[in-house]
Amino acid sequence: MSTSKQRQKRAELICDLIASSKMPRNQVAATSGLTNTYIRDLEQGNIINVDRKKLLRLAVALNMNLNRIDDMLKIFDRASLSADDIDAFIESAHKRKITTALFPLRDFYAYELAVYAMEYVPGDQIIINDRPTVCIREAGHRTFSDSHLVAAHPLYAELLETLGRVRRAQFETNLKNGRITHYICRQCLQDYVKKCDDPKETYWRRKHVSNLLDYHRKYKNLEVLITGVCSYMLFSIKHPQDGSDVQFNFCAKPGHYVAGERPGRLAGFSTSNPVILQTFHEELESIKGWVLPEYKERVAVEQFLEEIIADQK
Repeated sequence: MSTSKQRQKRAELICDLIASSKMPRNQVAATSGLTNTYIRDLEQGNIINVDRKKLLRLAVALNMNLNRIDDMLKIFDRASLSADDIDAFIESAHKRKITTALFPLRDFYAYELAVYAMEYVPGDQIIINDRPTVCIREAGHRTFSDSHLVAAHPLYAELLETLGRVRRAQFETNLKNGRITHYICRQCLQDYVKKCDDPKETYWRRKHVSNLLDYHRKYKNLEVLITGVCSYMLFSIKHPQDGSDVQFNFCAKPGHYVAGERPGRLAGFSTSNPVILQTFHEELESIKGWVLPEYKERVAVEQFLEEIIADQK
C-alpha cells in the first residue's frame, strides 16, 4: 500500500471512530488530554508518525475495548498491546480533563480509569456504594471476579490488577490529605458476603470487607456510614481542593448485580455537569437521613464489620 493510501486509511479510521462516538472533537480532546489541533491533524492524515501513547489516549477517550485498540494499532503499523503499554493507560487518566458533557464509560477498564482520574485530583470524596470501594480489593480479586473480561484479551488481567494497585495507593494518599466519606447499605453489605454461593469469591469478599475495616481503624479521615436503605444510585463525587469543577462518576450497577451477567458494556458515566451534580447531591441528602444511629460511632461500625467477617470464618 502506498504511503498516501495508508495515510488516507488511517485518517478515515479516526474520522469514523470519532463520528461513531457521537462526541464533539473538543470533548474527545478533553477526555484524551490531546489538543483539538492534534486530533484534527489525525482526521486529515497530516501526522505521518503518530506517537503510540497519544494513539492509546485517544482510544481510551473513544471507549474502545482492548481488541478494537489492537485493530487500530495494526492499521497504524504498530504492535499489539502488551504489558509495556500499561503505563500509557495510567498516564491517560492523569491527562484527562473533566467536562460538563456526559461521558459514557462502557468497558470496565475505562470506568476504572475514569474513577482513578477523579481520585487523582486532590480533594474530599463521597462514595455511595453497596459494598466497599473497589480500590481496596485484594490483589487477585479483580482477575478472579472478572474472569469473563480477562478471557477477552491477553492484557486485561494485568491491566486490571495494575489499576487496582494504583488506585489503592491513591486511596491511601487521599486519606492522608483529605476526607473520604463512604455510605454503605447495611443489608447490601451483609448480602455481599453472606449470599455468595462461590466459596472462592466469598473468600475474596471477606478480604475486601476486612481491608475496609483495616483502613477505617488506621485513617480517621475515612468515615464509613451504615445506612438502613439501599440506594440504587451508586456514585462518587469529588470536591477538588483548588476549587475547580466538582467531578462525578456514576456506576450503572443495580443492587442485584452478579458479575458476568449483564447484557451490554455500559458501566456508567462521568461528568461535571452542574444540573446532574445537583440531582445527585439531592440524592446524597436523602441518603444522609437514612444513616442508622446505632452505627454513628466509629467503634460500632468496626464491630459491625468484624461481625460480617467473623460470620464467614
